[in-house]
Amino acid sequence: MKNIGLGLVVLLIASCSTVGAVIEGGKDLSMTIVDTTVKTAGNISGSALNDVSSIVSTVAETYDGVITTVVENIDEQTDELQDKPKPEEK
Repeated sequence: MKNIGLGLVVLLIASCSTVGAVIEGGKDLSMTIVDTTVKTAGNISGSALNDVSSIVSTVAETYDGVITTVVENIDEQTDELQDKPKPEEK
């Protein structure tokens, strides 16, 4: 009977360390998954923001060129419409 009790104690200790190892392994796995997911999401977000900022920059440069051209054309047209002083006749 003592041998059976001693065997159960040894089995209990072994199973406790196995359960502890499984718990630690599960925690490591969970933390690795969370860490990888957060890093990946951060990288994707950063890349998306860089792409969007590049697009916005390109659009802003294009509109700047368009606006400059429109302003120059309007300035030329208003200059043509303004009364110019006529040269004095002698």
